[in-house]
Amino acid sequence: MTATKAWHGGELRWDHLDGEWTVLAPGRAARPQGAAAPCPFCPGPGEDTPPETWRLPGERPGSWQVRAVPNRYALSDHHEVIVESPDHDWNPATATTAEVGNVLLAWQARHRALRSHAAQVVLFRNHGAAAGTSLSHPHSQAVGLPVLSSATRRELTVMREHYDRNGRSFAAEILAGELSSGERIVLADGDTAAFVPFSPAAEFEVRISPTRNRADFAAVPHGELDGIARALRTVLAALHTELHEPAYNLVLHTAPVGLEHVPYLSWWLRILPRLTIPAGLELATGIPVSTVLPEEAAKRLRDRVQDPGSQEVPARQREDAG
Repeated sequence: MTATKAWHGGELRWDHLDGEWTVLAPGRAARPQGAAAPCPFCPGPGEDTPPETWRLPGERPGSWQVRAVPNRYALSDHHEVIVESPDHDWNPATATTAEVGNVLLAWQARHRALRSHAAQVVLFRNHGAAAGTSLSHPHSQAVGLPVLSSATRRELTVMREHYDRNGRSFAAEILAGELSSGERIVLADGDTAAFVPFSPAAEFEVRISPTRNRADFAAVPHGELDGIARALRTVLAALHTELHEPAYNLVLHTAPVGLEHVPYLSWWLRILPRLTIPAGLELATGIPVSTVLPEEAAKRLRDRVQDPGSQEVPARQREDAG
């Protein structure tokens, strides 16, 4: 039994045994790897991208702070690269809150723009070769998929059933429990909380959640987005220092298209450090193995957050934090 959905660069194929889609994108084999020279994302004579779809202008005429362009090596018909800074060495772990907030504004804008073409818009950031980065210039990606993944479908079912039974979102109850316990909390500032989950999928996994329940990340007002940016920057700085700049994947969990206003969903950010390679048990069963207790991981990161001097942040970040 087979099922396929085609697009310009490949196709989706359905596996009836595990109920999941596989993306076939042979064109991505040609994408540049490592340090391309000249960098196609750096402003200047070496810049080489398709025509941009969005930009946040800079202070000088013609300059930009963040911009989005179509991905030449696309995973779907609607796949964009969000170039996070004109600075080739920019890093959200050592950036200002305003700079990280600008990237989140871009995520919101591109999520809204791709909705009309997708069932699910996926936004993510790969940092480091072990996390799948192909070009070193800081960037994230937005992908509009015409289908829902099996993981998304399962999550929707669990969230809906929980809300029907309890009248409260599952994510809100998890966050309330973590805040009450405190042992896995990395930071909490009233509007935003970051914690290591009770059953992490990766060592030092961190989830960043708003304390106000909202299904749609793109609907977060700018005032609340500042708090998310501050928490994200702070957690990435703690990971950067504690784990010596690890590779990681940053993924946005938000409502699929058409479910932006349902009461049983909540959006959140997930940071997955890539410290180990999945081995036989993980591949055979899908069950993650972690050698670090989440309570210990949270304590180590919390200590970094509570001792700003240990994070070795640059002067511009210390000024921004004040």
